[in-house]
Amino acid sequence: MSGPKPDAGVQTAMSILSHVDFAPILGRLIRARVPDLLDDGAVHAVTLANQSGLHPLSTVRALRALTAFGVFREVAPSTFVNSEASNLFRDAPGGLRNYALFATSEQFLKSCAALGHSLETGQASHDHALGQKVWEYMRDHPDENAAFNRGLAEIRKDEQAAIAAAYDWTGVTAVVDVGAGAGALLACIVAATPGVCGILFDRPDVLPDADHLLRGRGVRERCELVGGSFFEPMQVTGDIWILSQVLHDWPEAECQAILARCRERARSGDRLLVVEMVPVPGQPDVGIALLDMAMMMFGGEARQRTVEEYNELFAATGFSPSGVLATGTAFSILEARPS
Repeated sequence: MSGPKPDAGVQTAMSILSHVDFAPILGRLIRARVPDLLDDGAVHAVTLANQSGLHPLSTVRALRALTAFGVFREVAPSTFVNSEASNLFRDAPGGLRNYALFATSEQFLKSCAALGHSLETGQASHDHALGQKVWEYMRDHPDENAAFNRGLAEIRKDEQAAIAAAYDWTGVTAVVDVGAGAGALLACIVAATPGVCGILFDRPDVLPDADHLLRGRGVRERCELVGGSFFEPMQVTGDIWILSQVLHDWPEAECQAILARCRERARSGDRLLVVEMVPVPGQPDVGIALLDMAMMMFGGEARQRTVEEYNELFAATGFSPSGVLATGTAFSILEARPS
């Protein structure tokens, strides 16, 4: 189930973001635009501190500590340049800045620290730590919501292209991406498949980010944006219905409700594609394990499910499983059809 190995810079960047003791330091440096200040070459740490409003000695120590992880390089005493990893945190296309802003946010770090509450109660540690459900919090903090949606597009871009390439879209004219977020997967599908139009369905507050991404990918004119809740009747139609990294966000009852809404609109010849990381008991995978703990943080009993668990959800909501497709990434496509 594991995908292709990321390049060294991406691997290092993602690794440091998983260190809860270093993530706040890195996040503050990124918010102070230190990687951008190093864009033209080596700069002394005191100069960086003065330019970014940080404490000089603490800046030297933080940068030097991060060099031990491959983030930044010290080329002369207290003088630093970007590394492959810190280059990814510049405010530039193709990096990981938005994902890093989310992964080092107060919201994320407080939720991590409260995971013991999830273990004791089965409830989302985010709700316990922040006093709001994650989507309510995102609604009230639009900057963090934007960083989250754009960050997901950053870390999954290559995988989404591979997912789009793995499926046979022959004869398909309309793809409905339910809970699509900023629409990165839909953009890949539409860009690679002439004649296919996309319908992006998500909460109204997400649609501006989707518009931004789809325009940037050059496919906005072939995509319709529809706002709404997938817990309510959806006034959209398509040949293919996609739930990509949606069901893992929800406990059992909510998953059944989402699938039931899709089944209400799905016609006999339509197909449902569920795109998820799928754990295999007895075959541990670090990426799936970390993602499953994130689901515990944000959704309590929301989780990464096995093929058997998805098949049970399909059976309970009027779908019949018709296959599982590997994509060459950590993600699988579970196909189902209306029963």
